[in-house]
Amino acid sequence: MINKPAQTILKKRPHSYNVVFLLVAVFLTIGCSGSKTISQKQDPGEVHYRIISLIHADANYLYHDQGEAKKANEEALKESIETARNAKKGEVFIFHQKPERKAFLFFPKKDRVFYHYRNGKLLNKGNYSPIDGGFTTEAQIYQSYSSKKDTKEYLIYFGHEIPTFKDRNYHRSMSDMNFDTEIFTNDLKKFSSHFDVTILSTCNNGNPYMMEKLRAVTDVAVASPQNLHLSYMSMEKFDLLEKNDSIPNGVFADFFAQHAFDKLSSNLSTMVTISVYWLTAFDDNLEELSNSYSEHLQKTSKKPLFTDNADCKDLNIYSEPLHFYGMTVFYKAPEFGKKANQKKHSGWGCKE
Repeated sequence: MINKPAQTILKKRPHSYNVVFLLVAVFLTIGCSGSKTISQKQDPGEVHYRIISLIHADANYLYHDQGEAKKANEEALKESIETARNAKKGEVFIFHQKPERKAFLFFPKKDRVFYHYRNGKLLNKGNYSPIDGGFTTEAQIYQSYSSKKDTKEYLIYFGHEIPTFKDRNYHRSMSDMNFDTEIFTNDLKKFSSHFDVTILSTCNNGNPYMMEKLRAVTDVAVASPQNLHLSYMSMEKFDLLEKNDSIPNGVFADFFAQHAFDKLSSNLSTMVTISVYWLTAFDDNLEELSNSYSEHLQKTSKKPLFTDNADCKDLNIYSEPLHFYGMTVFYKAPEFGKKANQKKHSGWGCKE
């Protein structure tokens, strides 16, 4: 008997296998790789304060200024970068939460962008993809690149109104991801256990529920209880930290809010309201205020997402005075309409 030489049998891979293999290879090449980071090697300089700027861009932020189309998130990015370049004594993180696109319908393209500045210089810049509707990925980046020095920390959030209840429509490109007040306040703790000042450059978030949740993570908050034009507060007063990085939190917040209020009031004929809440000075009345507001919202037949607030004192919810020790309210009545003669504002906004 003659033994036949062994034959190597090659099985042809099905076409579908090749397609999947190609997609996985591409994903490993452009999807899984770490963020492309620009890094300038230098010894860490002295950091006297730290700023985090979170800019939501995954929604419609288009507006027109004298016929010119602009995007509010792009304007916030420009001002954040300018603030970072001028922060010679500080460290600044900027997170631009751009819409998330997919490569080959499945793989994230890492459309969001982060910037890391220290002492006015750009140290790191990269692209990333979120893993949830909150700030888990942003906080991981922050923890990776932060100088770790224990110093004063400030956070500013630019975006549409943060909903009180879970909402799957906040992130336009990620409709399956929830975002609400509880997610927002809980995820701030992933950055830091405590912020000195938190600024909400949004509409309608100067409400009792938001402030009660924020009290666990920040000393002082700045927010608008009602509509805020283009959801925008100017960052110019962050320059105070260069002049005096030990400025008391309440004093800084008052200066910041006053400047933002003056800038808006000089250009608008509509109502302008910005409040400063010294949350750690509030007593247990804040919790009672929040609980009463939550009960009011639960009784409404339809949860009022993204509708403008009214002044809480105008609703049949509270019988006690709403102005707390530690509050500063900047208010300008509208120049026309039924509220034109309203001389004061409680500083709290509530859904009707």
